[in-house]
Amino acid sequence: MNDTPCAGERLSEYARKMKAVGHPIRLRLLCLIAREEDPCVSDLWKCLKQPQPVISQHLAILKQAGIVEAEVQRTRRVYSIADPFIKDMVSRIITESAMETGDALVV
Repeated sequence: MNDTPCAGERLSEYARKMKAVGHPIRLRLLCLIAREEDPCVSDLWKCLKQPQPVISQHLAILKQAGIVEAEVQRTRRVYSIADPFIKDMVSRIITESAMETGDALVV
């Protein structure tokens, strides 16, 4: 394995991303964002049964880490997964959960 500074920086970046998604609420948020069509904050906090400020705080962490992005559609701010590495990971979680349970991941 080549342990150049570039490799170390890349590993640090992956570690930062994993830390950002390592919280159960944030991981559940990402699964919902991946599954739902045009999810906004109110959709997310209602599905997760968490107060809106809690969901907004977790979304802000994900957004600051470059993992999600928000787009304004009319009067709603809609979220999507922007990071391909995380998007692939979340997709695998959803797929494996569906294969194990025979149903979609219950968040």
